[in-house]
Amino acid sequence: MAEPRSARLREIDLEVIAIRRARPADAVRLTEIAMEAKASWGYSASFMARCRAALAVDAAMIRERVFYLAEDTSSALGFYGFEPEPDGIGLSHMFVLPVASRRGVGRRLWDHAVERARRLNVSALIAVSDPNAAGFYARMGAELAGSRPSEIDPARPLPIYRLRLSPAPARPVRRQGQRSRSR
Repeated sequence: MAEPRSARLREIDLEVIAIRRARPADAVRLTEIAMEAKASWGYSASFMARCRAALAVDAAMIRERVFYLAEDTSSALGFYGFEPEPDGIGLSHMFVLPVASRRGVGRRLWDHAVERARRLNVSALIAVSDPNAAGFYARMGAELAGSRPSEIDPARPLPIYRLRLSPAPARPVRRQGQRSRSR
């Protein structure tokens, strides 16, 4: 029989998760989330030390790019950012705190990113994944599209996932004075 989850996790599961645009003041917390999420895969301390620069988010990055933060009523749970890619838009970061994993936070962030990418009218959302997170992107419907060497260890290939996007459905244009048909 499966062990029951803690009361705290059951309570958090019922809370509403909100996604908001990150602010420059969130930079330190975003970096902490990225480091904690990456470390949860069991990487060595020396590997994690080499990852810090690649995972760090600073105020300038938040001002120059777009980052979104998922929160419950008491704390930050995860985040993602966008970066340009030649044939679409890339997720520059996508991390969820280990304590929040398996609660739908990653899926909520992914769905939010897909919606935002569609609004930008790009053809694809591209994720260069940690090998341990590859299953997540596959479950989200992205297709394996190759690999690229890691910035941290060029001998370590990182899988690339691509989700082909169609533009967001157009909203009907209502003319001035025209009534809505729904009542």
